[in-house]
Amino acid sequence: MLSSPGPRLHAPDDFIIAVDGGFAYCLEASVEPDLFVGDLDSLAPELASRIVCERIDLPCAKDDTDTLFACKEGLARGYDNFVLHCALGGDVGHELANMQTLAFLCDRGARGELRGDTQRVYLVTPQDGLRAFHAPQDTRVSVLAFGGDAFGVSERGLAWELEDAALSNAVPLGVSNRSCTETFEIGVREGMLLVVVG
Repeated sequence: MLSSPGPRLHAPDDFIIAVDGGFAYCLEASVEPDLFVGDLDSLAPELASRIVCERIDLPCAKDDTDTLFACKEGLARGYDNFVLHCALGGDVGHELANMQTLAFLCDRGARGELRGDTQRVYLVTPQDGLRAFHAPQDTRVSVLAFGGDAFGVSERGLAWELEDAALSNAVPLGVSNRSCTETFEIGVREGMLLVVVG
């Protein structure tokens, strides 16, 4: 589990990586990370002195974001399911980079999820088949083509359903749909979809 968590639940056997300023959230939530990764540009110096877990200090000048580096480290340690907490609701550039990180993980056979205060973001690919999602009825759901046009799109259990449809990467047709039941399904035959729930 890649994590810079607020007060959210995690499983006892999750591997928690505090990514830079995310270490402050770990302290606030009384969560002990297994690993710290970061360049310390968003963590107060007095908090950095409290890092007692394994740590990887990164230079500020680098090609990877701290989050992407942490994902690479998680992959190298054999993990294939990543939950990126506090990955939404901040800087738009970093949010988009986090969405690209989902594609990076997918390309390497792993699955990722972005979490913010009220929203979650998932990547759906043809390998997922018809993927089930769970949320309270009448939750806002946006489905957008990502990285190019998407074909064979199915959306079931939403107010506006689709079957074998095409979504353009340049037209946000799938924004702000609504769930009709607590379980809904989304799939794509060709391309990728970003699914935003909440």
